[in-house]
Amino acid sequence: MAAPEPVSWPDRIADTMGRYDEALLRKVALRLVRPRGQWPASDLIVRSVEMLDNPVALDRRIAELDPTSRQVLAMLGHSRQPVWRLGSVVEFTMALGHADGLAPVLDLLGAGLIYPMLGSTTFDGRGLRMLSFEHWLGLAGTAGLTIFAPPPIASRAVGVEIDLPDLSALVPAGLSAKALEADGVEYLLRLGVLWQQVGAAPLRRTLQGGLFKRDVDRIGQDPILNGPIPDLIAPLPDLGFLIAELAECEGILVESEGELRIGRLPSAWDEGLWSALGSLWSQLFRLEAWSPVDGWRGGEEVPGNPYPSAYLLVFLLLSELPADRWLAPATLQEWLQNNHPYWTNESLRPSRQKPWLDNFLLGVAFPMRLVQACKEGDVHLVRLSPLTRWLLGVGEKPIDPVTFPRTLLVQPNLEILAYRQGLTPSLVGRLTKLASWKTLGAACTLTLEPDTVYRALELGESFESLRQTLEQHGTRATPAAVLDSLRTWSNKRERITVFPTAALMEFNRPEDLDDALSRGLPAIRLSDTLAVVPSEDQIEFRHFRLAGTRDYALPPERCVTVEADGVTLSVDLARSDLMLETELPRFTEPVDRSGANGKRIVRLTPASLARARETGWTLGHLETWFSQRTGEPIPPAARLLLMGAQLAPPRLVRHLVLVVETAEIADGLMQWPGTRGLVSTRLGPTALSIEKENVTALEERLRELGMDLGTGEKLGKE
Repeated sequence: MAAPEPVSWPDRIADTMGRYDEALLRKVALRLVRPRGQWPASDLIVRSVEMLDNPVALDRRIAELDPTSRQVLAMLGHSRQPVWRLGSVVEFTMALGHADGLAPVLDLLGAGLIYPMLGSTTFDGRGLRMLSFEHWLGLAGTAGLTIFAPPPIASRAVGVEIDLPDLSALVPAGLSAKALEADGVEYLLRLGVLWQQVGAAPLRRTLQGGLFKRDVDRIGQDPILNGPIPDLIAPLPDLGFLIAELAECEGILVESEGELRIGRLPSAWDEGLWSALGSLWSQLFRLEAWSPVDGWRGGEEVPGNPYPSAYLLVFLLLSELPADRWLAPATLQEWLQNNHPYWTNESLRPSRQKPWLDNFLLGVAFPMRLVQACKEGDVHLVRLSPLTRWLLGVGEKPIDPVTFPRTLLVQPNLEILAYRQGLTPSLVGRLTKLASWKTLGAACTLTLEPDTVYRALELGESFESLRQTLEQHGTRATPAAVLDSLRTWSNKRERITVFPTAALMEFNRPEDLDDALSRGLPAIRLSDTLAVVPSEDQIEFRHFRLAGTRDYALPPERCVTVEADGVTLSVDLARSDLMLETELPRFTEPVDRSGANGKRIVRLTPASLARARETGWTLGHLETWFSQRTGEPIPPAARLLLMGAQLAPPRLVRHLVLVVETAEIADGLMQWPGTRGLVSTRLGPTALSIEKENVTALEERLRELGMDLGTGEKLGKE
């Protein structure tokens, strides 16, 4: 699931209520703001939004709810995830023992305490407004419906008693095993690795929402993303794809034009370990394409996804136990199978009943520091970590972990050794921008490269900030060779000037450019004949004789003509542009002759197209280029030169040609079973290809038809 757009909750509520039918709006506002009189609809929306800043009034509205509705709102508040699938909310409501899981949701919608996610949904009826919440329910498609619970509202319900069972009687007694707790940075490191990989090449989505096979292999087989997690207790299917979906939920990857590209690393990483892990915690309830049973199912139609609601129920069940008590994951899974509506369904296949909670708690939650673990005999037990008790709102915020600021060993060969015990989310983020991750473990390794430094500079870093990062966290002084490399790469990057808009002027001779500059043209020389002027308004065009102008914001100009041989191109210099000058040398060679009217001539050759293939040009690139520059499809000869080496080798075979009088006779011979198997292929309307060994049999079949071979039959027999 993609990361939600940053939004102001007041704006989201105002937009949603603005799409309610007026009768529905007044019905909701009557319960939420209690208007005195017939207020205008716009005033009702404003007063509803103002309730976010009125905790006393919100507490009164929550207290007036049905007990089941209060419990549902409390569970949404405990999750710290404001956006939920409607089906998941119904599931955890039914798991609490309420047969009608939808009724509390409708009650909360009617009270204005949760809201439907409408997106681009349009409605029939009066003014394209939502007439009722039942009307909205009728719009459910294959993707289902979604609700949002504004955090200022849902958080007020935390503390409401939820009817969860007491599993204390199932807690093993007399345990003396040592509690194990992860450092919490494992998933942050792998998210950083994925961010770097997608920065090098985006992931492409199929029309079904999955990934193309090449990208599936990239994610599924990458040794760093899928490498073993230190102290891993339970295996996980398709770990790399779990990382990818978490990255999309966090906004580390964003979808654009059918591709997944890099976004910003989460700001929560700069706020400390608890904030970073708290953000990951809330995203667990939004996982759709990955599950601990099936792994990744991207692009598939999944009829139901019970796992987000099950995750929340499991964490809440553990929160009911004393903080020092342990429980076996199998006990929790047995409760889910007896109470969760997905697993209590009698028609559920046995394969869907197999154990999975060990994988989730010990393979996902444990590395995220959400649970602690211990081993009693052959069984692992779990309990909530102090972090998760705080996230759920049932415990105090834990003390910040001890940090070891000096944790980097920077070596003269541009390699960095990062000792794990000193890594913080903020440092992981800065290292992800600055260097390339090579290995993960107790001591992670990275490499400084020109591209990684340029990337950091483009993201707002400078030579000084990069130097300070290495020196502040280094166990020893940064080697001079490393500082020199950073300074050199930074200087190259800082010499680049970006003009949001500019006029590029090309002169026929260097002397003409020199003369223009000496006369006061406010331009910056780029080459012997090129200069850029930051603003076109600064140019006195009356002093120049213009041969032509080009607007590079417009589509490419059609200025190339393909000659009859399919490989010779003539360029209209009066209509060409500088972009064309950089494109042609990549896949053509110049010809030592001029075309009509001074046109420039270039030619496609096997060598020039082989050079294009080596630099990344594909058939698709050439097809686009020919369409834009010539207005025609790529010629067959050019396609042959580009793709010939990748085609199956042609065969030279010796056949005889049978010529008949009419196309109808050829049709009959191709159709009649007696002769159909003797014809190799049809060469034309009246010409058929015959293999030599079939000539005698063909002659016999023709005699049955009363036909004799004419001139040339002796050649066939020879």
